Amino acid sequence: MKPAAATYSNRPRRNSNRSKKVNYSVPRWLPYGATALFVAVLCLTINFRAFTDLNREIEQNEDLNSQIENVTTENLNLQEEIYFLQTDSSVIEREARKFGFKRHEKSKVPVQADK
Repeated sequence: MKPAAATYSNRPRRNSNRSKKVNYSVPRWLPYGATALFVAVLCLTINFRAFTDLNREIEQNEDLNSQIENVTTENLNLQEEIYFLQTDSSVIEREARKFGFKRHEKSKVPVQADK
């Protein structure tokens, strides 16, 4: 008998399954597929964020355009009112009555003529 093969029993030693190495083979395409998947997810994430930012900016632009339109309309109305307050005597009298002024028919106020 060989000294390394000596055991307590005379039976021959069996090879155990624990000592066998199992060779798992990784398919060649797996690293390429994982890299492609990672790049695709990264691109989708970046594009989705850009898309949502673009939509938010479009909504803000529409809101600002509507505010500009409202302010422009209000400005035109105020300019028209200023014009009538400067030129139309009936509008001037109406606004003066709002502040409690009364017109006296007997007295006339002298107005300087344009030179």
